[in-house]
Amino acid sequence: MRFAEHGANTAPPLIKPSVAVIHEAPASGKTRMSTCLPPALGTWCHSRNGMADGGSEAAKPLLVYLDGKLYDVGPFAKKHPGGEKVLRRLAGDEIGKFMRGQERIMAVKHEHSAAAYHILEQYAVEKTHKKDALLDISIPILWKVGDLKHDYWTWIHQPYDGTLRLFKSDFLEMLTRTAWYIVPLVWMPVVFYFATLGLNEMYQKHGIFNGFATSGALFSFGFLMWTLLEYILHRWVFHFKPDPDSYNQITLHFLLHGLHHKTPMDGDRLVFPPTPALLIVAFFYSIYKAILPFPVFCCFASGKLFGYVCYDMVHYYLHHGDPEPSSTMHFRKVYHHNHHFKDFDLAYGISTVLWDHVFQTVGLGPL
Repeated sequence: MRFAEHGANTAPPLIKPSVAVIHEAPASGKTRMSTCLPPALGTWCHSRNGMADGGSEAAKPLLVYLDGKLYDVGPFAKKHPGGEKVLRRLAGDEIGKFMRGQERIMAVKHEHSAAAYHILEQYAVEKTHKKDALLDISIPILWKVGDLKHDYWTWIHQPYDGTLRLFKSDFLEMLTRTAWYIVPLVWMPVVFYFATLGLNEMYQKHGIFNGFATSGALFSFGFLMWTLLEYILHRWVFHFKPDPDSYNQITLHFLLHGLHHKTPMDGDRLVFPPTPALLIVAFFYSIYKAILPFPVFCCFASGKLFGYVCYDMVHYYLHHGDPEPSSTMHFRKVYHHNHHFKDFDLAYGISTVLWDHVFQTVGLGPL
């Protein structure tokens, strides 16, 4: 039996399974089947023909069963790595066979990780999400994570579907949060400026054909070098394992990447904030400008910066986009989420999987 979604915001305690009810439509005389939770659930009555009352899509519960236990995954639906459509198709169903990868849904078969079950447990109807067993996450935690010591590595790989406050200061906290569109707004004008400058210099020096070809090749090479740098940073910098007895190493790792693995669905902390990014861009600017001829610098550096912008946009989409099942981007989305939820020592490539193949760290996609 499958539920359709219905408007409600608060889940009462879990009780006995639902019962089927036959409704007779007065105008047509046709009957329709709906599945209603027992009376203790109040307005939680779901019909295959839609909601009985109004309410936004976001407010509708989306009920599923796992081994007989009821979950409302409505708040999580848009964040689901496999796409919202998959969850809505399973509304009201027993999902165990799909989570265990025993059957296909929308042409995809996927065995879910322990982390996926951990996230699902947060949406159990009979309880609210328990407090974190190791940290009080209701207060700023940046200066607390170092105290986790040997528990830290396990803790960051138990994802939390929410946001965590880092600083007591509202100003510092604001600097850690960035809407996705800020990245292209800040950096694409810089890319365009230097790319145009480099193209003009190459045109003046080599003519229209050779100038375009040379500047295009340098721009593309800069883009490719970004993808290599991205892989190196992700694998050997962001994924370094801190000394469990070092407070400073743990805190640094949490700032660099641990927070992202702890809260992978936090949309305001997916792209890199412009303030620290400016320092990194200035560092590479000073190096490249000192060692490269100016036209070469303009074309190469603009291509590399464009690669970074693409990386941040792709990364955001892999977490919050909703690609069609079985599409290339759906494969990439599952591939990246398996890095988060199944095996964090594989699948380091985000803009491209090229370097995963080169360095033999290819991860898993859909089955």
